[in-house]
Amino acid sequence: MNLLLAALAVVASAVIEEHTATFTLNSETSGEWSVSTTVVVNDEKGMAAAEFFLYCDSFRTMKSFGGTVTPANGKVVKLRMSDLERDAYSPGLVDDGVTYGYSPSGHFPLTVHYEYKVAYRGGFSSFPAFFPVETAEVSLREASYVLDVPAGYAVKYVSARTEFAKETVKNRDVYRWTVKDFSPLVRESMMPPSEELLPYVYCSPESINLGGFPGMQRDWNELGKWLYSLQTNSLELSPEEVKAVRELTAGCQTTLEKLSRLYDYLRERTRYVSIQLGIGGLKPIPAKEVSRVGYGDCKGLSNYLRALLAAVDVPSDYFIISTSQADLRDEYASVGQMNHAMLAVPVPELSDTVWVECTNPVVPLGYRHEDAAGHQVVLVKESGGELLRIPSYPDSLSLVRQVFEVNLFSSGSAEISARRELFLDYVEGYLTFRDQRPQRQISRLTQNLKIQAEDVQVGAIQDNFADYATLGKAFVPEMQIPYSFRTGSYASVSGDRLFVPVNPYAQAISIQKSARVNDLYQRGVSRWEECVKVQIPMGYRAESIPAPVVLDTEWGSMESQVTLSPGGTEMEVRQTFTIKAFRAPASSYASFRDFARAVNRAYSATAVFVKE
Repeated sequence: MNLLLAALAVVASAVIEEHTATFTLNSETSGEWSVSTTVVVNDEKGMAAAEFFLYCDSFRTMKSFGGTVTPANGKVVKLRMSDLERDAYSPGLVDDGVTYGYSPSGHFPLTVHYEYKVAYRGGFSSFPAFFPVETAEVSLREASYVLDVPAGYAVKYVSARTEFAKETVKNRDVYRWTVKDFSPLVRESMMPPSEELLPYVYCSPESINLGGFPGMQRDWNELGKWLYSLQTNSLELSPEEVKAVRELTAGCQTTLEKLSRLYDYLRERTRYVSIQLGIGGLKPIPAKEVSRVGYGDCKGLSNYLRALLAAVDVPSDYFIISTSQADLRDEYASVGQMNHAMLAVPVPELSDTVWVECTNPVVPLGYRHEDAAGHQVVLVKESGGELLRIPSYPDSLSLVRQVFEVNLFSSGSAEISARRELFLDYVEGYLTFRDQRPQRQISRLTQNLKIQAEDVQVGAIQDNFADYATLGKAFVPEMQIPYSFRTGSYASVSGDRLFVPVNPYAQAISIQKSARVNDLYQRGVSRWEECVKVQIPMGYRAESIPAPVVLDTEWGSMESQVTLSPGGTEMEVRQTFTIKAFRAPASSYASFRDFARAVNRAYSATAVFVKE
């Protein structure tokens, strides 16, 4: 074991002393999940590891629950089923969903033990997943997962950071995964995704028999056929709605026009509700029902738009996607890899496909958002599942540009006119900006300033979200936010000198002085640009101006240029910073830290002006 990690394990916020989980398959459609776990919580940060949460529905029922909570200076508290909090999952659309929860309390160290059993019925598309450790700063002494099935029953699985063994006992195949002495993850900036670092097991049957719908999932084609079978009779609309949408699109000359009108129709008439409906959360609620109630989950809303488009003779394909993993495990075709559904609409006049997010009405039509662009998806067709990848955008298009015009006074105060320009994925954090309260808008625009902003005024916001003519591969969302403010402390005054920051708007790169534990990981390329023009007070001349900076490393690049106008009355600062995509070992952190410090020095440089 890494010595540094071993040392950290001693001060883990929580220690999972034991975690044993067993799933026993009794028949093709029934089984039992048994779990026993003991957690010692050392501080408040470790409490999440000791919380209990379980979702049940018509396919799974809690059979038993018990446990104990033992605080450091108190007596043992016994837990029963009645101690759990129950909450209906989504009243109105499904009446069999319920969550069970419990949050322990007491003096540290706090020892929590749970034992429970869940009965499964109605069939399976996957078996319970195994994640014995789910968060950072939690260590694990020992854990095991046992899958017990009839001998010869076809099982597929994928696992990481576990020991595996299989044996056949009394006509039963017993699969066993174990983990021992797992040291806690350390939270660090720019670290790899937790699934790359934590132990896990996913397993599922090759044959599906769920809710009376049989199928196979040996590959994506078979899985697609099964998912398509779940959509039988789900596209029907009322005659009145068919008539309404045909009248709505009567004047449309192109597929794109029909799509844009029906997308607006969808977001005006429905809202997204995160629910698990139908067969294991996999069967879309019928389009007619979504229309009636006015809401649905990703499956229901995507299916509803598909029905609307079909009513006006526009074909589309329902597809499933993982918003967290860009690459699917081709050798492990399973619905368990997916957590979202969307719609693909071929548009002949664009010679392209428009990928439609149906759950968020503020997402511009045609924008392949950050959780979809570049991701593999499975189109669900009658002929079977079709695995393909949503096109990603060029890295160069991801950009934040800020422009500032500063009228500086000899007192060090200033009046600033500013504009924030956002492109591609940076727009995503501002999609609801227009509807936010003025104070929230001001906070978003000024939170990283190194100066105190006063009397902030936000101007008219502009975007290209309704520019449907540029959909398809050419569409890149853009937003411009103009604003202005005053400050009493833009420059520091010392005697006859003004110390003027070249860029009080850029956010420094955070770095750590401690030893690095995790690999350095940066998923994609991003760019920031600032242009700052400062009107210098009359009677002042430049005494010192920061030298140009040009950096180009494996981590990224930085250019900084500070110039004066011919008369010396205006200082212009242009800075461009690009962070590259990379994966590097922790041992190279010193190099990254040197790069970050050089960037931060360029951002925090100061020009000096002296009174003549």
